[in-house]
Amino acid sequence: MAEEESQSSKRSFELLGEVVKVSVLAWSAALLTLSYMGYFQKMDPTFIASIFSGSLAGYGISRAVDTNGKQKKPKIEEDNITKSKP
Repeated sequence: MAEEESQSSKRSFELLGEVVKVSVLAWSAALLTLSYMGYFQKMDPTFIASIFSGSLAGYGISRAVDTNGKQKKPKIEEDNITKSKP
């Protein structure tokens, strides 16, 4: 009888933890979306973005990395304009 109550209590705490994690994830995603849409002009989105990425990391989701583990450098195209000497 005590074991069943203990397992039931443990399940309810796990469920509460998941509800809190999903709520924080949804809240931070909503604030970021509204910020990028221009509804919050004076809000700095970096703090909310860090909370959002931390919440995603709790579920094992992270940004993609190149298969070689190296970041690709952007190509810089130069104009073919000749520069005159002074």
